[in-house]
Amino acid sequence: MKKKLSFFATALACSALLAGCNAASVGQSALNQAVNSAMLAAAGAAGVPSESAAGSASAAASTSAVTYTNTDRHFSFTIPAGWAKQNGDPNSETVLFMIEPIAKTCSFQFHMTRMQQDFPAEASVKASLDSAKKDIAIDKNLSAKRRDQSGMVNGKQVKLVRGWELTEKGKAGSPQRIIYQVYDRQNYYINMMAAAETEQFEACRPALQQIIDSIKFGG
Repeated sequence: MKKKLSFFATALACSALLAGCNAASVGQSALNQAVNSAMLAAAGAAGVPSESAAGSASAAASTSAVTYTNTDRHFSFTIPAGWAKQNGDPNSETVLFMIEPIAKTCSFQFHMTRMQQDFPAEASVKASLDSAKKDIAIDKNLSAKRRDQSGMVNGKQVKLVRGWELTEKGKAGSPQRIIYQVYDRQNYYINMMAAAETEQFEACRPALQQIIDSIKFGG
């Protein structure tokens, strides 16, 4: 019995640690840094003074929706027209897309890390989802739900990822986010986040939710 309690306590601790790391990695300073870097890069490439970069549009912005696939972790996602990749690689461990002009701050990014094979992913998902739902009651989140995905592998129906999705309640001067977090069958933890500054979130929300909804895992 003590061993089981210890195991579950470890899962809760790991879940709390991941939640803390997530908040730190996708917080205000990180988003601002990404925006500023993208502005400077766009300005430098175009020979535009950095003060004018916020209003400039990148030639890399797509004219139609584009579906990308991460072949390593077997998932795809669709970026709407008018967005451009700012850094990273869709087939790597991290990437950042933003709407043009980037002064609008609407963004989508993911990052991933491999957990130990015996990491209790199911317990972590349950604990994290429970915490996210409780945050609705204290006005930190708007919604939270379980979101697993299943599919066929070698002719058998299996659970491809186990995860949860939440939408935050905005706070002036900070990013407001829709976050989808999963563990895949190899215990990779993948954090996928669509965000905008709170003041711009509602205008961006349909596109942000569309991107999150488009995320599909395959065998």
